[in-house]
Amino acid sequence: MTSVIEPSGTATNPVTAPHSPAGRRLVGVTALMTMLFVLTGCLQLNAQMSVRKDDTVSGRILVAGDQPAQTAALERLSTPSGLEQKVRITAYSADGFTGREIYFTQLTFAEVDALSLAIEVEGARPYTLGFRRSGDTVSFTGSVDLSGIPADRAESATTRVDLTFPNRIGETNGTLGGGNSVSWTPAPGSITRMQASSSYPDPATRGFAVWMIVGIGAALLVSIGTILAARTSRARSDRLVR
Repeated sequence: MTSVIEPSGTATNPVTAPHSPAGRRLVGVTALMTMLFVLTGCLQLNAQMSVRKDDTVSGRILVAGDQPAQTAALERLSTPSGLEQKVRITAYSADGFTGREIYFTQLTFAEVDALSLAIEVEGARPYTLGFRRSGDTVSFTGSVDLSGIPADRAESATTRVDLTFPNRIGETNGTLGGGNSVSWTPAPGSITRMQASSSYPDPATRGFAVWMIVGIGAALLVSIGTILAARTSRARSDRLVR
């Protein structure tokens, strides 16, 4: 969402008009310089997410910067359409950083994707977050992009991602904090890839199994009732014959 501001009242040189190749290069260079200026600042990126057995995710995401351009960009963050009842965005300001805290409750995996895409700072997405299910295994993949922040600003950068699953974590490249939790601490000057997986029953399959049990139970009751009714009918017939 980088914007390029041109001075008003200045004659346009046809050689560098916006639609000419030179003009497009100039706009691209200006946008790149603007992005580099923004990223010389520092970001606070923190996320805590908890996955439930019903395949929904709740938690909090913090995105804050120490530069005016970052602050202005973060003020424009808005809740993705359709998630107004599940997502709440509040202002954040502490220790020289200003931004937004995003609280979310019981998002589906697809809704987590939508929320991740909505978090943008001057055209860049610091987070990618995604959950996928395959059979009984749920996998998390994501990244935190701090490649535009100088590595020598590590002391002022605070970045951490915490994730909790409803069952033990099978595979991960993060730091295990217990059987069900894992964390990552991304460093400035790099892109940190995150992955973790856990296995627990598919709630859709579990629901189907419950209905199967209920259906079988109902069928047995009907069968038992039919057998009892038939025996009662035969007993009555025998008494009448006698």
